[in-house]
Amino acid sequence: MYKKFTRSAAAFLAALFLLCGCAEVSESAPLPPITETAAEERPYPVTVGSFIFNEQPHTVGSLSPAITEMICELGYSDIITGRSSYCSYPEEITKKTDLGSSANPDADAIIASAPQLLISQSPIAKKDIVSIENAGTRVMIIPAPTSIEELYSCYIDMAAVFGGKISCTEAADAAMKPLTDALRKAENSIGSFIYIMSDDLAAASDHTFAGNFFSCFGTNAAAGTEDMVLTPEELAELDPEWLILPHDLAEEPPEAVTALDAYLNGRVIILDKNDLERIERPTSRLSGTVLDILEQIEDINNGSDEAE
Repeated sequence: MYKKFTRSAAAFLAALFLLCGCAEVSESAPLPPITETAAEERPYPVTVGSFIFNEQPHTVGSLSPAITEMICELGYSDIITGRSSYCSYPEEITKKTDLGSSANPDADAIIASAPQLLISQSPIAKKDIVSIENAGTRVMIIPAPTSIEELYSCYIDMAAVFGGKISCTEAADAAMKPLTDALRKAENSIGSFIYIMSDDLAAASDHTFAGNFFSCFGTNAAAGTEDMVLTPEELAELDPEWLILPHDLAEEPPEAVTALDAYLNGRVIILDKNDLERIERPTSRLSGTVLDILEQIEDINNGSDEAE
């Protein structure tokens, strides 16, 4: 029995030795690849300007009509608890609590409605910000856009704040689509132009949103003007092919305007009250103004053809 056990032990040790020999790793042999699991992308945290959002704000107050529209366009109207006195679109937003305005915020109403976030595109007095933030509401000031590109950035920022960073570009593209489609149609539809905003010959340069917006139609003759107010001589020298005028100025234009060839030839685009409001508080609803202007251009061009 002892001999049988000895033979079995010897066989076991021999097998163990062979296994150890097989398990020896050569220094020159390549190491097996290390499999890394990619971290799952999450919608939050989101950074917008100096603000970090770890989650979607559940309630928001807006003191900017344009921001209110954007939030509604992006599908988050249900979280708006208050709006400015000037917010009137969409119509159902007027049922929300009136929070005053950026210039004159109703701090008591804001504190009572207690939104997690209050947004404005205009400055708010420091004392009001302090009292509102001390009550637990974050105050976020977003600069008003001065170009179509900056308007698009506003949509991306709002989409990121309320929907997270993963889908914010897609959401902004969808909201801006009516405007971007209309602007493609408008490209190079007129030659040089000047947008005269008032009877003192204030012209929109490309440093303003209005000037940048109208540049989508043609070449802004006043694009590089440092002083927005032109003299009659400067206006005559620029001699634009087209004029863009607000409706009240078009009724009684200054003599310097009526002397221009563009005016004498009827190449005048007139902006009504709705157009002016959309330009002052830009959102994708500007698509309606683009289409209105294109219709005027077509009518003017057709009239010119008939006259010939």
